[in-house]
Amino acid sequence: DAPMKLSGYGNNLLTTLMWDETNAQNDGTIIRNIHFPSELSEVIYSGPHVGVANPLFKTSRRICKLNSDYDNIDLTAISPSYIQRINYSPLCNMSDFWGRVSKTANGDLTTQHYRLILRKMLNITGERTLIGAIVPPKTTHTNGLIGIDVFGTQDLVLIAGLFASLPYDFLVKVTGKSNFTDDTAKMMPVLKTIYDDEIIARSLLLNSVSDNYESLWRDNYNEALCACQWSKRDQRLNDGSFQNIQPIWSYETPLRSDYERRQALVELDVLAAMALGISLKQLVAIYQIQFPVLQSYEADTWYDASGRIVFTNNRSMNNIGFTRPEWENKNAVRPVQQGDNSWDGIMKNAPAGYVFEKTIMDDTMPGGPVERTIQYVAPFDRCDREQDYETAWRFFEEKYGKK
Repeated sequence: DAPMKLSGYGNNLLTTLMWDETNAQNDGTIIRNIHFPSELSEVIYSGPHVGVANPLFKTSRRICKLNSDYDNIDLTAISPSYIQRINYSPLCNMSDFWGRVSKTANGDLTTQHYRLILRKMLNITGERTLIGAIVPPKTTHTNGLIGIDVFGTQDLVLIAGLFASLPYDFLVKVTGKSNFTDDTAKMMPVLKTIYDDEIIARSLLLNSVSDNYESLWRDNYNEALCACQWSKRDQRLNDGSFQNIQPIWSYETPLRSDYERRQALVELDVLAAMALGISLKQLVAIYQIQFPVLQSYEADTWYDASGRIVFTNNRSMNNIGFTRPEWENKNAVRPVQQGDNSWDGIMKNAPAGYVFEKTIMDDTMPGGPVERTIQYVAPFDRCDREQDYETAWRFFEEKYGKK
């Protein structure tokens, strides 16, 4: 459990492992207890809980035995202080518990800081290989995750933004390694460039999904973040996401819609490529050659007029939107509101003005399950990642100049 110094980053960054799920139960450190924590010190993350720049990616189900026993979290529906259901609790008294946590070079517990946690097991053939998010102080995690602790939250937020990008994912993917280790981390470049504010803004907006990130937001706020903009115009992209950034975190601060979060990740891909000196052509080639699963998901993920995913073939989004029969079969789903134009009865083809509803039993929140009715507003469309790369590239070149 000792922290490892990353010589590639100097002495300001440590990687840490935490609780081995078998050994930590056997020695009385943690206990299997599927529940919603009431405070951060109870939080012990498992790998599926975090996604790319999303610390609230999934929640454990009431019965959680398999890697598939997790549900996606709707960030538009959570409370400001939401913490997902997790699988373990501390078993020993908290003084002993903290005594078993790694310390930094200056004697701080690694859990005293915000830090980046990454899934340790690397799925080279999956949608994404490098998967991680920033988590709050006091939280711990199983050894299915590896922690990165940085002395200085601005560097942490920058690193988290870079690591959320496809170019950095590619750097890990091509190693062919099955686990993210200290050696893997040493090879990852951390760059300071003219794009830092753009990367930090998007990293903050993606990761700061609850009020547990208030101090991270406050410490990293600067007026330059307000000068950032979306690289394309779309009614589903709120211009105020950047322009209305305030020094104090609020519920409206982070990006919550599926469409805005995807766009922020696309722009991080471009910004990271520019920072690394990768050309647009090379970025597109990386996407085309190294990310076939992501391509297949992009080709069949559809968004409604409000930016919500209405249908996707993405296997990691098991409880989102409609099923394929509902989506593609005539008269399988009837609208609750009709538009002015005629419609062939296939939901996928509904023109503007048509509104559909889906009622679900949501068991991702404390006090659940609760019945929720979600509205989806037509028209529905897909995104073109390569076109979005070209648009974003032109935008940032115009803003910062060609390199």
